[in-house]
Amino acid sequence: MQPLFQELNQLMVQYRFRPSRKMAQLFMIDSETIKKILALADLKQKDVALEIGAGTGFLTREIQKHCKVIAVELDDILFMLLEKELPKENLELVHGDFLKLNLPRFNKVVSLPPYTIASPIMYRLFELGFEKAVIVFQAEFAERLVAEPGFFDYNALSVLTQYFCDVKIAGKVSASCFFPSPKSESAIVVLQWKKRREKAKSTLAFQKFVKSLFRFQNKNLCNALEKSFQFFSKDLGISRKEFDKRMKKLSKGDVKVKLMECDEFVKIFNYFYKK
Repeated sequence: MQPLFQELNQLMVQYRFRPSRKMAQLFMIDSETIKKILALADLKQKDVALEIGAGTGFLTREIQKHCKVIAVELDDILFMLLEKELPKENLELVHGDFLKLNLPRFNKVVSLPPYTIASPIMYRLFELGFEKAVIVFQAEFAERLVAEPGFFDYNALSVLTQYFCDVKIAGKVSASCFFPSPKSESAIVVLQWKKRREKAKSTLAFQKFVKSLFRFQNKNLCNALEKSFQFFSKDLGISRKEFDKRMKKLSKGDVKVKLMECDEFVKIFNYFYKK
């Protein structure tokens, strides 16, 4: 029996809790995976790391050895556990929903978050910004983040992740590394914030634009733009008359949406953006 699994059992008895299915709680019980996550994060003393869903604090206390950690936890019992069990040094505990909180400044993200809110977590992180993130996701979800045009997993989130970040899968994590064991493998994803040459004129409107186009991912760009106009016209500040005028001058309108690369979406967005 792994030492962290023994410790987890002791904590479950002491604090009278079980992993919540409703909150999609999975607890990391493999110390080698934690070491790998920390090595990839390359934490320095000056860093401030955000941890989303600190759980029982097994990862948290290891981050504390390297730098300050802002540990966010929604569960009431687990938050109390963290308050009592973790060292106070290099720690700022935040009780609440990561998706709704105003957070202190951080520059790195090191986390084992709930898989059920993986997409909202990514969109929230795009909003907040960071230098580097090392996050464990469900392997299937991780594949979407790195998917290329034309692949089955390629979607709006793929485009937006690759707009904001250089992203790679740094390794797989066996289901046996968690309690309870998930039904599928997990993956460690490393995201490095990207310094782009060509930026979208509005990142928020760009996100809505890409999501709108991917509703019609199997159509060519011209058709997808026509069908999406009602969804993005207000955010882009473009009238129907001006949109039609620009559509007539649009080049490469016959390419399918799902075959377009990130930089192509940026160019098309900036072409139509009027605000």
